[in-house]
Amino acid sequence: MGEHRRAPRGTGRQSLRFTRVGLENWRNFRKAEVRLGKRAFLVGPNASGKSNFLDALRFLRDIARPEGGLASALAQPGRGSFKNVRCLFARRPSTLTIDVDVGDDSHPAVWSYTLVLQQHGAVRGDPVTVEQEIVKHQGEVILDDRRPEQTQDWLLWTQTKLEQVQQNKGFRELAEFFTSIRYLHVVPQIVRDARRAIVATEDPFGGDLLRRMKETPKKTREPRLRRLRDALKLAVPQFENLELKDDVEGRPHLYAAFRHWRVHAAKQDETLLSDGTLRLLGFLWSITERGGPLLLEEPELSLHDAVVAQLPAMIAKAQRLSGRQVIASTHSEALLNAPGIAPDEVHRITVSENGSAIETAADNPEIREQVEKAGWSLGQAVLPLTQPEGIDRLGSLSVVSG
Repeated sequence: MGEHRRAPRGTGRQSLRFTRVGLENWRNFRKAEVRLGKRAFLVGPNASGKSNFLDALRFLRDIARPEGGLASALAQPGRGSFKNVRCLFARRPSTLTIDVDVGDDSHPAVWSYTLVLQQHGAVRGDPVTVEQEIVKHQGEVILDDRRPEQTQDWLLWTQTKLEQVQQNKGFRELAEFFTSIRYLHVVPQIVRDARRAIVATEDPFGGDLLRRMKETPKKTREPRLRRLRDALKLAVPQFENLELKDDVEGRPHLYAAFRHWRVHAAKQDETLLSDGTLRLLGFLWSITERGGPLLLEEPELSLHDAVVAQLPAMIAKAQRLSGRQVIASTHSEALLNAPGIAPDEVHRITVSENGSAIETAADNPEIREQVEKAGWSLGQAVLPLTQPEGIDRLGSLSVVSG
């Protein structure tokens, strides 16, 4: 087995975040690397790999969780097996690698983690082994495990040290950071399902939103609800008030009041609120929660462009209090046109015959010239580059038979 030391826990540090992500043979990405700031916006064509990039970070979270582990992470819905997450474009080496740096502005690589996986055999159920697992703290190697070529006990290499409490004590802070990652893609129909609000599990589609609100201490919850109320008054016509109350069975419900011609405002619970209102609520609540990186899938869905244009500013303002990194995929020009977004916050996923790659807008001379000299917005400069070749012909196709 490899070298294994213990690192001191950090004290008085800024909130940790992903500062660099490297992927090799992960889903769409044969080989890709990107550096990330406190905010990151991923753009690219449909099926280019935006969601799969986010899923690489979720994969680390699923390994590190107490109820998780490597086998469980691979079996999660949307993955299913090693074969499904290994890049179709992979050649040699045939291993799958996730390589990340975690740190802050002062120390971009407080922690570095490298995980190399391989499946031995082509049949479903053949062992997936940890070929290499490396942990560094401030550049010093804490763990360096490499599977010997002549392996006698294959089971010994089917678990990561990251998932083992006895083995990760030297880098527990890193394991806890991975565990703190949250993915959110609010599905309004799921938020409206009251049964999900009493299930004590994390729901990436917003089914636990009301429960999370209820479990937040009142002295924190009430000021936060007031801020949400103020935001909704600006974004939703006739909106007046927002309350969280339990029903007779103890299930939490959101009640929104709307002004109308009668003296008393009309109240509606979450089952009657619009999709856009529920998605905006989920977004606003999540960016103000303290925690690890927040992964958002197209936060602009169901929202008016005027509201979408304010999302980056709301993220930045919330980060001053929460310190939480936000990584979001988007197709929205309104979002990318928002003032204050820097070229190093926008990352374009490109597609070729060799798989997907990632380019930061700041590293593209043409984009930089258009933004810095010609006065273009990032949306104007970047989004046309994400259009599929020949997309203009789509409208001329006949999709109706006969």
